[in-house]
Amino acid sequence: MADVARKPPRPRTRAQKGRGVTGARKKPERGSWYPAFVGSLLAAGASVVVLIMVLVSRFADADPASVAVTPTETATATATLAPGEPTPAATAAPTGFAEILPCGDILVPIDKDHRLASDCEPGDLQALPPSISAEGSQYLRQAAAAAIKKLFDAAAVEGFHLYVNSSYRSYATQQELFDYWVRVNGQAYAERTSARAGHSEHQLGTTADVGFPGHFLEGFTGTSEAEWLAANAWKSGFVLSYPEGKEAVTGYAYEPWHIRYVGVEVAGKVHNSGLTLHEFLLQR
Repeated sequence: MADVARKPPRPRTRAQKGRGVTGARKKPERGSWYPAFVGSLLAAGASVVVLIMVLVSRFADADPASVAVTPTETATATATLAPGEPTPAATAAPTGFAEILPCGDILVPIDKDHRLASDCEPGDLQALPPSISAEGSQYLRQAAAAAIKKLFDAAAVEGFHLYVNSSYRSYATQQELFDYWVRVNGQAYAERTSARAGHSEHQLGTTADVGFPGHFLEGFTGTSEAEWLAANAWKSGFVLSYPEGKEAVTGYAYEPWHIRYVGVEVAGKVHNSGLTLHEFLLQR
């Protein structure tokens, strides 16, 4: 077959001259502005990196103990360990800073805004007699131990037989206990009914949870024994730290079983003042 003559190509328009075979526009030539633009981007990126490094360094140098801890797993709710057990690792939570209280002062206003150091441990702890200990070995400072025996003797005269089911707790034990309540009943419940590590009066070695067989913690509420304790604890130097209807003041729910030794003189002043122990100690 003879070749067919082909028509000459049509001249391209101005618009078509700017396109390649795929129809894409040709890239413009890079001018003198390009190196300056790239340099600006690199400088901005370097500034961001420096800022991040400064912030990381600042937070890394902060005191880890000044940050409240967040819950982890635990084994038991009623553990009362002997003095000297190691402190477990805790995860820091950004809940603010708390003032560190002097270790050894039985009248410090320990609460959600004031705490004891993780290594604070009383030097004169002693075991309570098994006859008044409901949950294994219990420890209090010497003065508190003598006072609670006197208190229980007075209760027995009136037919009330009281026992200690939780006394001194180290920082480590309190961490385990708080974590337990978070795991079992949730964060909100734990914050109302259990102190974070370092914020517990039990770490002072002058505080005890009391009750009688079959009636500990919430089971103690509303009993004749609880009424007697509320009316008479101050006579032996103890004060109910978390009285009924004062949660907005103390930060914790009503605990008729929780008593703290402050000495007969101070306990009498608190009793007569009408203030909670929390309010009284804050105004010292």
